[in-house]
Amino acid sequence: ATSALRNSMYLSRMLTEIIPIEDLLADGAEYRDGHDKALAITWSLSAIVSTISSSTLIWMIVRSPQRLTTTQHRILFGMAIGDILFSLSAATFRAMVPSDMDYLVWNAQGNQTTCNVMGFMSGVSVVMSLLYSCSLNIYSLAIVKYNKTDYYIRNKMEPFLHGVPIASALTGGFAMLATQGYNSEFGGGCLAPVYDPPHCIGIEDGQVREGFKIPCGRGRDGPSAIIFHGVFFLLFVGSPLTIGETLWMMYRHVSRQERRMGRYGEGALNHSAPQENNILQLQLL
Repeated sequence: ATSALRNSMYLSRMLTEIIPIEDLLADGAEYRDGHDKALAITWSLSAIVSTISSSTLIWMIVRSPQRLTTTQHRILFGMAIGDILFSLSAATFRAMVPSDMDYLVWNAQGNQTTCNVMGFMSGVSVVMSLLYSCSLNIYSLAIVKYNKTDYYIRNKMEPFLHGVPIASALTGGFAMLATQGYNSEFGGGCLAPVYDPPHCIGIEDGQVREGFKIPCGRGRDGPSAIIFHGVFFLLFVGSPLTIGETLWMMYRHVSRQERRMGRYGEGALNHSAPQENNILQLQLL
């Protein structure tokens, strides 16, 4: 069914012919009620488990003796909030996807407003979580390699460790929302910068096909695609590079310290005693 649907889509794109409703329903029914249904249930159940896990982490943080008094706990708290937002948007069993996609997406019962909410939550939370991961690595690097004090980290670094993830996530989220950049897609999400489903093939942008509610080509006239690809680059190129580089720097520093200690004994590291205390603090939740 999936192959038949894709073949119909490709052929219609080449011929710029409108796919009849009967063909859309016939090609999408088996895929929707089989593979997509299983994927949606598995995805949503996993999201529920993730929500419970992140909520447990927050509970452990607020119940610990340090609570939110340490930089590390506050960063972990931000990461957990981001994960909860994403998990909640994914735990809806596709019910927030616009009903226009019900011929292809299982349990699609929403509208464009619910798709905007789902897309906003997903987009903001993904950016927030990944950038908070970068913040955690930068915080660890400041302690392990540069031996920064708690006072320096809290007053000089922490505003940026929180501000960059939150500001970047909200800026990108509202920019996509303002440019109509949250649209339903083949996979059942709402992160497509342009609304271009199979039933819109052969339909001019801005027109609403009979029997549907959302105009075809929604978001194509604005800069949503540029914003989307910019955020994509930030997430899947910038973040991995930042995380990988900080991990490599910490690994090299610790390796050098171990070699120095092996050659000259523990006395060679006496000047790093404050750093050892910071590392111990880093290991405590």
